[in-house]
Amino acid sequence: MIRLKKLLEHSNYGFWDKVIDLFLPGTPVKDGRDLLSKFDAIIKRRIDYNKKNNLPIDTLTPEEKTFREKILKATPNYNYPRISSLSKIIQNINQGKNIQPQEFQKAKKYRTDLSDQELKTMLGSRDELKRMWLGIDEPDGENKGFWVKSEFKPKVSTNPNAVYYKPKNIPKLTPQQFDELYNAIMDTKLPNGKFPGGNSSILFDNKFKFIDTSIRNKIRGDLGHFKFGAGKENEKKFISIYDEWDLMPPSAQKFGVNVQKYGKTPLIYYRIFK
Repeated sequence: MIRLKKLLEHSNYGFWDKVIDLFLPGTPVKDGRDLLSKFDAIIKRRIDYNKKNNLPIDTLTPEEKTFREKILKATPNYNYPRISSLSKIIQNINQGKNIQPQEFQKAKKYRTDLSDQELKTMLGSRDELKRMWLGIDEPDGENKGFWVKSEFKPKVSTNPNAVYYKPKNIPKLTPQQFDELYNAIMDTKLPNGKFPGGNSSILFDNKFKFIDTSIRNKIRGDLGHFKFGAGKENEKKFISIYDEWDLMPPSAQKFGVNVQKYGKTPLIYYRIFK
């Protein structure tokens, strides 16, 4: 603690910079800012080029597409990256390293309940979300792949042009499983009638009678801390799932690496009816 106190007193860095310099190897803050500065420069060149050639501003240049492909290959597919590994991820991006083969081996080690094909499907689904975030997904991505355009939108949605996605294969619940989860979700409902973000923790906090680990994993799918909702439509009960999918955990911003502004956050919303 004495070392940390002295570091905070005598450094010209910001608070989080000092903490990272002390506890993490390398210089992830500096490396992260250098990487984002490079990203900014690539985007500026793309905008200038497109304006000059009367092209849509969002049309990616080969340079930017290659750079975004590097990010795709160098970021984890199996769970969120750890904050402590940010420096390594940044290094992998700069070097154009593809970590996906080892991501499969990592998943295989921890998800012994899944076959190789099921693992490939799981990682492929997450890879698709990453591509959507990076803006390098399939041209017809709203209609094919693991994630397709949802026919539903949250009632509180204020953007008429927003596109929401759903898994192509929506989890199926038995009547007992549905009622059990529906009641647990309703217990989280706030006095104002809304549901709190991150209430998906009830999946693993509750001791369900009919919902086992397999069903839990199918419902959570590729999402982290998402929002459950519940209600009725034409007297038919439904459970809703909402999420704003992030490439990096929001807490990464505290560590000087704010990549969210460079992506197109996939909006997830779908319903499971009884």
